[in-house]
Amino acid sequence: MDGIPLLFRQVGCRHNDVVPLKLTSRLQYQNLHRSLTALLYRHDPISLAAAGAPKDEYETEVSTIIPRLKGAKSAEDVRRIVHEEFLHWFDGEETAGPESAYTAIAQDIWDLMAH
Repeated sequence: MDGIPLLFRQVGCRHNDVVPLKLTSRLQYQNLHRSLTALLYRHDPISLAAAGAPKDEYETEVSTIIPRLKGAKSAEDVRRIVHEEFLHWFDGEETAGPESAYTAIAQDIWDLMAH
């Protein structure tokens, strides 16, 4: 809530299940896009922010990550998705780094999606 759009909502199940919630407006999508762009900039997985890149540096990657998040069922799925997109945009693991380097990013995205 807190103005952050939800992709998933926790439901009152004893197993803490999550169910998909569609982004129903352009504003929700834009808010999610801004939140994830800021999150990636803060984590800075390939050190672009550290090199002085502008705060919107990761917008392109976020644009391809968001549509794929609908299929994520865990933080591990999110980690795989984000890593795959960085592999695509930055020509492989030499720049993008190993998938394990995306664990904290994935957990933060998962937490954002679930709350």
